Amino acid sequence: MSPATAEDLARRWIVAFGDDPEGFRDTLHPDIVWCPFEDNHTPWHGIEGAMRIRNHWMDSWDEMEADLEEVVGDADNVVASVRVAGRGKSSGAQVDVRLHVHFRVRDDRIVYVYEHADRDTALEALRQAD
Repeated sequence: MSPATAEDLARRWIVAFGDDPEGFRDTLHPDIVWCPFEDNHTPWHGIEGAMRIRNHWMDSWDEMEADLEEVVGDADNVVASVRVAGRGKSSGAQVDVRLHVHFRVRDDRIVYVYEHADRDTALEALRQAD
């Protein structure tokens, strides 16, 4: 079996995020570092940290969908542009945003995630990571 590329893993991560916690967990490297925008990019470490971010995110929504719009990069390092739309569970507020998520892979798993609100900033981080 050929190694999973960063694009393959980013796609699997996004699809599994919403309704497949075990499939999501399977995309994660044990040494993952995730810097979510909602925590002011404070790094979370390890699979359990990543699962806490995911579960907290999912608990915040009555309904949520994430649509992958674009993936650019190479086999180990990509930016995935994702449109996230949903309705807040407690507020009822409608949200429609684009995130540009920088992924790096190691050993066929996602080892780094950084969420950018700005596409150009995400692409610059991608270039610097090469």
